[in-house]
Amino acid sequence: MLPFVVAQKLDQGVTNPIVARLTLQNFELLQNCAIAKDTAEKLQAIYLNELTPKLLRLSQIHEKLRTDIEAKVASYKPPSRGATSVVLPQVLQLEEECRNYLYEAKNFLRDLLKVINLLFGTNFEEASEWIMEKKPKLSVVGFAEANLQSQPDHIRYLQQLPRCIEPLVKMRNAVEHPGGHGGDHVIRNFRFEPNGSLSAPDWRRDKDGQTEYGPVSIVEDMRVGVHNLLTLAEDVLVMWAVDHAAVPGMMGIGVIPEASRNPACPIKYKMGLREEVVGQLARLAKVLPGSAEARATRR
Repeated sequence: MLPFVVAQKLDQGVTNPIVARLTLQNFELLQNCAIAKDTAEKLQAIYLNELTPKLLRLSQIHEKLRTDIEAKVASYKPPSRGATSVVLPQVLQLEEECRNYLYEAKNFLRDLLKVINLLFGTNFEEASEWIMEKKPKLSVVGFAEANLQSQPDHIRYLQQLPRCIEPLVKMRNAVEHPGGHGGDHVIRNFRFEPNGSLSAPDWRRDKDGQTEYGPVSIVEDMRVGVHNLLTLAEDVLVMWAVDHAAVPGMMGIGVIPEASRNPACPIKYKMGLREEVVGQLARLAKVLPGSAEARATRR
């Protein structure tokens, strides 16, 4: 049933880690949690119809630019001695692709707030609310600090968000409102440095005459962005799931090492009975009436 739904909704299957981890992995987590059916279905729809397509587009933009830039670097020929001209490679539509990436990233963060709202009963709306409060409301980080004190690991995790996603939010704001609160987003294509070397495209964010972020490689920053957004989207659900197992105290969530993941469906998290519970059940089975060990004891 689920593979059929995924195949109909997306242009990529569960061999893609983004699809596997945001759909089937999260659907299985929800099946092992104590949650109302309609809420679980709403969460599944958000992950399947909104978050997964957007993150796939982000990944595609990154991959397209990475391939193009690597090809241009590989084919570039420095000018020979005495040459009067040199061809400077350029990535066509670089600014448009960068803006599309930031637009999709901000929309992804906005849609992920719907997951937060369903799981924790909040009413966040704007992507910036992950890290910035919108008085009188707290930010997501502030909400966690005030309401998740019984789970300090959750708070520490969310406190990392400014470092991970703030650049995406502020760069997109700078694109939408140049010279405003977010400053200016500056994109540089291939260029020659003063020493004549060729530098690949990068971007940065300037404000009030100072560089607040960057310059960093566009391709590398996009790769990190996709990784961080994927991790955040699954960890938000995991943080909630650890406190809402269908069988409290007996179930836990384990991480599958990357090298051990099934290439056909490379999920990262798996929820099931805790190892100690499995061990206890195995020992109990040995001494139950009718077991081989119990029969040997009676003899």
